[in-house]
Amino acid sequence: MNTFLFTSMSGWIAVILIGIGIVLPYLLRRSWLSLRLGIAQGFGAPYLKRMWAHYWAGYLVAGLSFAHAWMPMRAGHMRRANMTGLWLATGALLLLWMQVALGAALQDSRLQERRVIRGWHYWVMVAVVLLVAGHVWLNG
Repeated sequence: MNTFLFTSMSGWIAVILIGIGIVLPYLLRRSWLSLRLGIAQGFGAPYLKRMWAHYWAGYLVAGLSFAHAWMPMRAGHMRRANMTGLWLATGALLLLWMQVALGAALQDSRLQERRVIRGWHYWVMVAVVLLVAGHVWLNG
């Protein structure tokens, strides 16, 4: 697979996975959305156990985003890209790794600072979405 095709496909797959990762926590908890869709009745496992798909979506986004950045850098195709868009993507990639660390902390059911860390997790997600949207707009 050539570098351009891999970069394009991996970027769009990462964007889709970001959207899936954002929606999953709202579907997996008893909320107006899960009740409206009729999926809240099937909840048997504790919430943190049901979140396994969200965890894996986050790990996949972080890894795929790294590969998405690495391939064109290694091939030397970065000169033709919008530099502001690349800086936005770099910031998003760093924040994605921060998200992985925050998410790993939130997996611990005994976590004392859950509300604070969950707030950080949420606002870092907002920043990632804004940075990725800027990157897609400038370089997509």
